[in-house]
Amino acid sequence: MEKSVFVRGRVTETVRARFKSACALQNRTMDSVMEELILNWLEQQNPNSTAQNPKVQNPKAS
Repeated sequence: MEKSVFVRGRVTETVRARFKSACALQNRTMDSVMEELILNWLEQQNPNSTAQNPKVQNPKAS
């Protein structure tokens, strides 16, 4: 299993509270939902790449 690392970002207290509540209602951790959201976003950016390989660069970024 790959090592987990921290990702930081800022949101308002209201957004955090809503997110935390929604995660709890679904019996999910905030970490697992954030990872799912990030992986989905990465797939939308480059559907032909594998989300499991972080070394694959997005050609739009070049």
